[in-house]
Amino acid sequence: MKVGSLLLSRSILIMHEQYPNKKKQLLSIIFLVIIILLTAYLYLRDYSINELITTLKSININFLILGLGMMFLFVNCEAINIYMIMSSLKTPLPYYKCLQYSCIGFYFSSITPSASGGQPVQVYYMRQHKIPVSVSTITIFFIVFVYQIAMVFWGIVISVFRYDITSGFASSLWFLLLYGTIINVGAIAILFLLMFSKNIVPKILIFFINFGKKLKLIKNSEGILDKIDKSMILYKEKANILKNDPILFFKVFLVTIIQMAALNIIPYLTYRSFGYDSSFILDLFAYQSLLTISTSAIPLPGAEGVTQGGFLRVFRMFFPESEITSAMLLNRIISFYIPLLLCFIVYFFVHIYTFRKRGDKVDRQ
Repeated sequence: MKVGSLLLSRSILIMHEQYPNKKKQLLSIIFLVIIILLTAYLYLRDYSINELITTLKSININFLILGLGMMFLFVNCEAINIYMIMSSLKTPLPYYKCLQYSCIGFYFSSITPSASGGQPVQVYYMRQHKIPVSVSTITIFFIVFVYQIAMVFWGIVISVFRYDITSGFASSLWFLLLYGTIINVGAIAILFLLMFSKNIVPKILIFFINFGKKLKLIKNSEGILDKIDKSMILYKEKANILKNDPILFFKVFLVTIIQMAALNIIPYLTYRSFGYDSSFILDLFAYQSLLTISTSAIPLPGAEGVTQGGFLRVFRMFFPESEITSAMLLNRIISFYIPLLLCFIVYFFVHIYTFRKRGDKVDRQ
């Protein structure tokens, strides 16, 4: 779930300029690599690289390229939402900036447990680019809020129109589905309160600041509280703009529905790449939608391990035993590993440019 660290992002960013911490980022990457290696051992110990090479020679690569295109669309959908919300809040940004923030969010969400690291880092870089914290925070809150709604929406649609699939999925992965549904519905309620309640956010921030003061982590608590008071006035003002703009909600919701569809269609494209026909498109889409809900809140970076295990269990009915492992591996490469690498490259250059520019300003002074 993307909520946990977002609760702290405002207070952390106000009092601490060095986030994201390089050591923590390195540890997150090492942790992710360890999990990937353990997952590879668990699911691929009897799988040879020759099998993958043979598979790559026989499949229709065009469907895999289309799958990468769907992930490009996935990242761009968040960029579109950032663009629309920022424009509504009278802080318009060029689209390429919105795409940069979306890539940064994808990268940090992928290397942190429960996708919890992406949003605070997005707010951090927006702050470095002179976007008010009140604007960036409510923007990210709103995007995550609608994302959770869209994810649950697809689950409801599938449950209503294809109850047989939901029932079949629940019979084998009922605990994961129940866990994911509870966490995501709870996240929607929490985010709604965080965005539109007048008292909850200040109380949370004051609690953590006082807690930090007791641990002697914070020295100037009065100054920080004063900054929070001023910032909260702007935060509430921006929240009211979004609250009174239902058209914006439906625009963001529609884009996010497309975003979720782009993600959930990838197993179908993997399936087609093996030469199978399109008769199971709705079934594959439905199963992946339920799997997305089930694994979205897993407290592991990228839900690594659980996602692969879920794929092997759910999609075994569509692939023969000789192909299911190759299909799982290709699906994961398209939907996670390649986008993760590309988003890291974007983040790397944004980071270099941001701090080189800031260093140039210091030198001129």
